Amino acid sequence: MYRIKPSKPSAVFGAIVGLAMIVVVLVRFPLREPFVWLWLAVAVGVVGFSLWAAFAKRGAEKVVVEDRPPSGS
Repeated sequence: MYRIKPSKPSAVFGAIVGLAMIVVVLVRFPLREPFVWLWLAVAVGVVGFSLWAAFAKRGAEKVVVEDRPPSGS
């Protein structure tokens, strides 16, 4: 099984899109609406995950996960 994290350029792009989502919601919508707070929370999560994936030491790599112990022992 493989777990593939986003590449650095796509993670940076995701962070930029998340920041754009935050700016749009702050400029266009009133903060008294509950949906706005949900939108902001999701956008902050997108930015946080994207920045982690882009700049963490092991943030942008392909990870191989073994489902069973290797045979032959």
